[in-house]
Amino acid sequence: MSDFVPLTDASPFRRMAAAMWGPPRDPTIYGTMDIDAVPALAFLEAHGARTGHKLTVTHLVARAVALALRDQPALNAKVRFWGKLEQRTSIDVFLTVATDGGRDLSGVRIDRADERSLVEIATELGKRARDIRSGADPSYRKSKAGFSKLPWWLTRAALRAGDLAVNELHLDLPGLGLPRDAFGSAMITSVGMFGIDTAFAPFVPMARVPMLLLVPEVRPRPVVVGGDRLEVRPVLRLCATFDHRIVDGFAAGTLARRLHGLFAAPEALA
Repeated sequence: MSDFVPLTDASPFRRMAAAMWGPPRDPTIYGTMDIDAVPALAFLEAHGARTGHKLTVTHLVARAVALALRDQPALNAKVRFWGKLEQRTSIDVFLTVATDGGRDLSGVRIDRADERSLVEIATELGKRARDIRSGADPSYRKSKAGFSKLPWWLTRAALRAGDLAVNELHLDLPGLGLPRDAFGSAMITSVGMFGIDTAFAPFVPMARVPMLLLVPEVRPRPVVVGGDRLEVRPVLRLCATFDHRIVDGFAAGTLARRLHGLFAAPEALA
C-alpha cells in the first residue's frame, strides 16, 4: 500500500491544471497506439511453457505499464482536495475483473507491480480473481453487500462519503470494503475476449488514477517492416484515457515510446 509525499517540483502549469479542474469529468485526453505483437506473443508462449503458467497479453501490459511508470515517477500521481498534487511512493496496478457472469465488475490491485515478475502478477491476479468470483474475497464481499442494501437515492451520497474517506482523508477502511487508494497508479481492463479491437473507457471519479488502459483483441493488421516492406502481422492496439491534470502530450508520448520498446524486447518484462 502506498504512502504519499508532497510533489514539490510540479511545474506552474501542472499546479494550475490541478486546481483548474475537478476530478476527471473534463480534463480527459485519449490516445491509441498500435504495437507489433509478434515478439510479445512468441515470448508469452515460450515463457509460459518454461514456467508452466498461462500468461496473457493483459499480464504483459500490466507489467509494462508498471515499468514505464517507474521511469516517469511524476505520472504516478494523484490530485487531492482542490488541486493538491501528490506522488505515490509505490507503483500499484489495478486490473478489472468481471463477476456474476459479467453482470458486475470488481478488480485486483497488484501492489508494487514494478517489483513483481510476470509470473507473480499472473499468479496473484488469478488467485484473487477466483476469490472475488467465488465470494471469498472479504473486501469485495463487504462492499457489494453494503451497496446492494442502499436505496438508490442514498447511493451518490455514500459514494461521495467513501471518496472523501479513502481519497481525501486517506483512511483505510477494509472492514467496510473501502481500502485506501484502492485503484493505485493505473487501471487496466481487458476487452479482447469480446472481439473488440478499439475502445475507450471513462474514468471512475473515485479511482483517482492518472491513466486507464483498455487491452483489446490482438488482430491482423498491415505493418511496415524494415522501413519499406508491408506485412500483415498480429497487432495490439492499446487504447488509453489520461487525466490531463497529470499527463500531458509530451509525457504520454514518452510513455508510449517506452511501451513500444518493452514490447519489442519483451524479455525485459519477465
